[in-house]
Amino acid sequence: MVQGRDVAIVNGNVRTMDPGGTVARAVLLSGGRIAAVGSEQQVRAVATGDAAVLDVGGRTVVPGFIDNHNHLSVTAFDPLGVDCSTPPLQSIDEVLGAIDMHCRSLPRGQWVMGSGFFHTQVREQRNPTRQELDEVAPHNPFFLRDSSCHAGYANTEALTLAGITAHAPQPWGGEFEKDRGGEPTGILWEAAINRVHEAAWGACIERDWDQSVVLLDAKMREYLSMGITGVGDTLVTTRAAELYRRAAASGSLPLTVQQYHGGDYFYSPPDLRRPDILDRVLAQEGTMLRGGAIKLFVDRFFPDGPAIDEIHDGCVRHVGTPFHSHEEILDLATDAGEHGISTAIHAMGGCAVSACLDAYEEVRRRSRAGAVLRMEHAFVAEPHHAARVARLDVDFVGNPGLGWLWGEVFSGLRQEKQDHLRVLPMRSMIDAGARVSLASDTPCGPVQPALIMHAAVNRTTALGAEFDPEEAITPSEALLGYTRNAAHAAGRASEEGSITVGTRANVLVLDRDILSCPAQEIKDTRVDRTYVDGQLVYERAVE
Repeated sequence: MVQGRDVAIVNGNVRTMDPGGTVARAVLLSGGRIAAVGSEQQVRAVATGDAAVLDVGGRTVVPGFIDNHNHLSVTAFDPLGVDCSTPPLQSIDEVLGAIDMHCRSLPRGQWVMGSGFFHTQVREQRNPTRQELDEVAPHNPFFLRDSSCHAGYANTEALTLAGITAHAPQPWGGEFEKDRGGEPTGILWEAAINRVHEAAWGACIERDWDQSVVLLDAKMREYLSMGITGVGDTLVTTRAAELYRRAAASGSLPLTVQQYHGGDYFYSPPDLRRPDILDRVLAQEGTMLRGGAIKLFVDRFFPDGPAIDEIHDGCVRHVGTPFHSHEEILDLATDAGEHGISTAIHAMGGCAVSACLDAYEEVRRRSRAGAVLRMEHAFVAEPHHAARVARLDVDFVGNPGLGWLWGEVFSGLRQEKQDHLRVLPMRSMIDAGARVSLASDTPCGPVQPALIMHAAVNRTTALGAEFDPEEAITPSEALLGYTRNAAHAAGRASEEGSITVGTRANVLVLDRDILSCPAQEIKDTRVDRTYVDGQLVYERAVE
């Protein structure tokens, strides 16, 4: 994008988010960069004669938000499928009814996906069965993605096409459930979704690549309305990378996308011994599309929860199943480090956090400097790890929006008398000196940055329950987690994340000051204007 006229934003509460916490009154956007920050007089003095002057009437101006953990290449295609969101749907029958209505008019044999379902949110407290899905999608292979993305539910045709039969071996990294007769029930856990998900999602793309780019662009435009000017897609498969290349070539990336590459499937690790994957990871695409990073998984969610070390009467008992052994995750991380590749490691439970940090300890010992090392999630973790996160210069990317949506679920993963575990220990991380940023993990959770910052500060769920309120952070820390800290976690610390001279002119005008408004109102924050590289890309309609 090329900025046209200079833009002087004046009469504002400009929270620069620089290390000194500077608050200015005006900022000049010129040539896609921040050209001046200070008083209105200072900014007007360096603005060109034809500069557009925007008087924001005292409203707050902040750097653009960066959502570093987002599954954009997945969620962009949800409009083509069935919305099975629970809520508002409240029962299995309602979910099946939605699938039935959607499939009636589709061509026979066309793949269909559903999204938004979670079993604890329906009256029956269970997942749909293969036979039930067969009834409502009798002529189409159908796959319902669990809202966690760690499970899925398929009908018989989908299972057959993916080779999941009574005689099929259990896959690496996952499991498909069988009934007493040994037949698949249609319930797929973790990496068992790989082939079905790739077939269903991939079919959406392959039917029309141009339409797929349009869908991707539309989702990013939606994000811009929320102030998101940068996204980290934290699982880019081979096909998703091709989609991003096509979008970039057609000028259809209105915000910056940092790719965190995986293998050919959602839960397959990136094998850097394969030249095609190594080349894909290392490709530096341009300003709006970035490479040089991978995503690794440590622990699973289904069927037995995250990898946690419980303490009972002084003895340690491990629960949860990992994707990789300690040695495997160490080898994957160090191999990436030796190539100068930045790494994001998914670690939900305390034991997984320890394995992640062990791997990063070795990366820091062996590898050249420069790569960003990130740890994602820490949903049920041990606060004592925070000092090690800080010492190793690891960026912690947390998802308090998932706490807002699933706080009761996370709290339920921690058994009684397990006081060494905390749900999303963000306060502990910051107090230990760790760099913390916030992200959505959408479609698993809400995407709105204002809601996610609200959850980080207030530590309440959608149902009003508290989740470990002692781990709450301040509004200033929450805003930092979407701006300067997020830019560092994205590998763009020198480019954006603050409103300082020379940085990219990714700037928002908000309808309120997140740092001074009542904490309960943070979630109500609206974005009035979004600028990317100095160009106005979103303006809220006057109500």
